[in-house]
Amino acid sequence: MSNLLPENDVNILVIGAGVSGLTTAICLREAGFNVVIVADRFAPDLTSIVAGALWEWPPAVCGRHGSPRSLERSKEWCMTTYNKLKKIHTKFGSGETGVYLRDAYFYFKDVLENRPTDLRKMNELKDKVDGFERGLHIVKETIDLSFKGGIKDAYKHMAPMANTDVYMKWLLQYVKDIGCEIIQEKITVNVVQNEQELLCRFNARAIVNCAGLGSIATTGDSSMYPVRGALVRVKNLGGVVRDAHCISHEESSLNEQDIIFIVPRGDDLVVLGGLTQQDQWGTDLSLEIPIIRQMYDSCLEFLPELKELPLDEKEPVRTGLRPLTSENVCVERVLNTHIFYNYGHGGSGVTLSWGCSQEIVQLVQQMLREEANPVALHTNKIDSNKQTVFVLHDMLLSKTDFRHICSDNINLVLLCSRRGLSEVVPSQYQYLSIVQIVEPYNLQNLFQTYQQIKTDYKLLDDNCRIVTNDEYSVLLTAQLREALNLAGDRLTMIRQFTDKSYLKSGLKNSLIPMPKYLIFAQDQYRKEPVSYLKFVLEELGNHIFIKPLTGAGSEKTRIIYTVDDLKAWCDSNVDSDEEFEFTEFIRGQLYNTSVVMKNGQPCYFAACKHYRPNDEFIYGHQIGNIIVREEEPEFQKLWQFSNYTLQSLEHGYPKNGVFNIDLLLQEGSEELILMEVAARPPEGLVSRMFYIYQGVRLNELHLQLQIGDSPDILLKNRNEWKYSASSIHPKQDGVVTAIEKPILESDVEVYWQIYLGEKLKKSQSIRDVAIAVLLSNHDFSILEGDYQLANSTNFYKTYL
Repeated sequence: MSNLLPENDVNILVIGAGVSGLTTAICLREAGFNVVIVADRFAPDLTSIVAGALWEWPPAVCGRHGSPRSLERSKEWCMTTYNKLKKIHTKFGSGETGVYLRDAYFYFKDVLENRPTDLRKMNELKDKVDGFERGLHIVKETIDLSFKGGIKDAYKHMAPMANTDVYMKWLLQYVKDIGCEIIQEKITVNVVQNEQELLCRFNARAIVNCAGLGSIATTGDSSMYPVRGALVRVKNLGGVVRDAHCISHEESSLNEQDIIFIVPRGDDLVVLGGLTQQDQWGTDLSLEIPIIRQMYDSCLEFLPELKELPLDEKEPVRTGLRPLTSENVCVERVLNTHIFYNYGHGGSGVTLSWGCSQEIVQLVQQMLREEANPVALHTNKIDSNKQTVFVLHDMLLSKTDFRHICSDNINLVLLCSRRGLSEVVPSQYQYLSIVQIVEPYNLQNLFQTYQQIKTDYKLLDDNCRIVTNDEYSVLLTAQLREALNLAGDRLTMIRQFTDKSYLKSGLKNSLIPMPKYLIFAQDQYRKEPVSYLKFVLEELGNHIFIKPLTGAGSEKTRIIYTVDDLKAWCDSNVDSDEEFEFTEFIRGQLYNTSVVMKNGQPCYFAACKHYRPNDEFIYGHQIGNIIVREEEPEFQKLWQFSNYTLQSLEHGYPKNGVFNIDLLLQEGSEELILMEVAARPPEGLVSRMFYIYQGVRLNELHLQLQIGDSPDILLKNRNEWKYSASSIHPKQDGVVTAIEKPILESDVEVYWQIYLGEKLKKSQSIRDVAIAVLLSNHDFSILEGDYQLANSTNFYKTYL
């Protein structure tokens, strides 16, 4: 670190003041950038203060990685930090910075040659760290080698470790000393959707998001989740504990708490821990909690000298929430933006901090070089000899895993709105050749963008395809294909899947039962409102369901129960530019079916049952789905009706793709009624449900079939089928004060789209999800019980 800093006139906004935010700010400032840090909390009110802060080669004792890419990158990042912390210690000392260089011991319950993963980890690190030594001879005499099954192997090396109470204050002071501007403010807007406003407001050329769990809001990353950690703090009287001692979790163990993590915190304290609890948000833990007591007692049993050390009476237990994503660390540039991500470090925030921060500097510098020489961009992003697939995306959270689409023979180009880009999980960026934001997101701009990319990369129309999984882009995709005369389904065919009136008119000569409906006649209502209301009620009955003709996501839907309600609605919408449909309200059980067509032939069918109608979501109720088993009597009936519906369409149907059909079994009747048909995979978690159930990836299949591929559709072995269900929870008005992990007998996957302290507004669409829960179980009866419980339990609280 130097006080003689290079200077330039480029300003960078850093969001967040944890260890990642502060080290990022320092690295950017030392590279010559002007930096402003915006955060609502600073040390000591941070998760970084809770960290064990022991440098470890990944994967750490309390860490995990969801992908090989994350793990390999982390090995480079951690060594940058290792060397940086050594330099900090040498230049500034432990007293000022809180950084200590001490031995860390790692113990194993079998020789490493019988533990391939741990052996590989040891071999990777042994020549990179100082003071490496292996063997039981290094184990201290006070440690019982028979501890919980026996210690059979061990190694040690010098490892930096930090007293975070001191280190975080030192980092904060350092960023001030080198000229970073600090603003205390909470940024909760999505940075992609609000990029230009943020750049303008802070006069910045780039934004770096280091917001930890707050990234759930600022990035919309639905793969984020908390891992709760806790440390018991004891006074290190006489400095009896000088080194760190660690035993990792045994994968074969059923014990949630079998980690040993003993780390001296400076000279005065020792922290004892090892707790890793995924999806747990509560931080009110104490030694009275059995698992915390077990954690404490295990450490005392392992290292007997701890028994003489008193608890820190001011703060005996410190709890924090580690921010992780399904792929672990997210250090990325949001393609074709001035936005950079640096979050999701889990329990390795200190270990990876300087390495990740240095990579952010490199990414920012690369962006500036590209902007200075944009012509060079067109040399390596797309291979014109390959097929180029343009994926359109506008509104919905993207559930597509592009790793199953991309190949050596395909260029993937994402054409999206800002909202659409914000709904793509960042771990998917690596599979995309180009991302192009199209604003406004309309046919004219999409047409021009396609033509520009085609010209820049010398593409041939015959080698290009335009596809989508996004409900809001289905019609645009067909319009764009037609305007460009590209291969794919045309507007006349696709329109019936996006326009409810057009669908019904196309089925009027069939025997498909449908609800009675009317199109809201605004002129007629203006002229004769009383007679028009009477006519509507006579045609459709007293209970009416209103929805936009071309809408999605249950937006602007309304159930009418009285003539006064209908009059009030008509008065509010008589001058609307949007067309609405009035439909008779029919009570019954709703179903959703998925049909996969390949070369015009059905090759897969699956069905699920709704917990309640989707429109009730915007009234504050959970919605959900549970699979319909093939042996259930309604399964064949649903299949026959779905197939007959597709065959009855006046304008035909795409010969390759996934169809999503909503049906209703009328109350007190055996008759199925068609509600809607869509030429896309099902929304929400339904596609994921069918993948868990039978191993079929509907999102990816739909794109592959549109591209022109002929993928094999292979179901899992019958004995591997796992029944599945989902529960989607809406947002409520107020500030989130508590979040509860669903504890059920079934296996649970949770997708968090809220975090503690976030200010929410009530859901206006089924896109406005707070929590999504996916359940699976080999026992269908247990699954049914958990499904009912998940849809009748509120897993979070708000305060107005």
